[in-house]
Amino acid sequence: MDRQPDFKRLRLLQVGALIAGAAVFVLSLWLIGQFQQPELAPFVMSFAFAGITFSGLFYFGALLTEGSLQKYIVSDDTVIKGERVEMVTTTASSGDPEIDKWIGTYAFTRNLFGMSVIPLLILGGLYLFA
Repeated sequence: MDRQPDFKRLRLLQVGALIAGAAVFVLSLWLIGQFQQPELAPFVMSFAFAGITFSGLFYFGALLTEGSLQKYIVSDDTVIKGERVEMVTTTASSGDPEIDKWIGTYAFTRNLFGMSVIPLLILGGLYLFA
């Protein structure tokens, strides 16, 4: 019999990751000096730091504590549509709408983590060398 995910633990992980992401956002704004002299690139960098914190904590936390969600990820594909690049995750249905909702959240944070690292590197280079 398949193990059911612990929804209470997943919600706690999600809220904790959201709080940590918000704290990283405010702290990085303060450390980069955006409250005194706002600029666009450092603000976007702070947002990327927050996104990486939220998605990394939730994704890896759920992977470690509720690994049963991983079995519903069928494939990951990178699709190029004109000038856009999209990361498409195909998931299998569990038959339970509550589990399917958490599978969607899990897949979203997984893609968010993967797609937020590259812009962060680009923005970091702009911030340091431009």
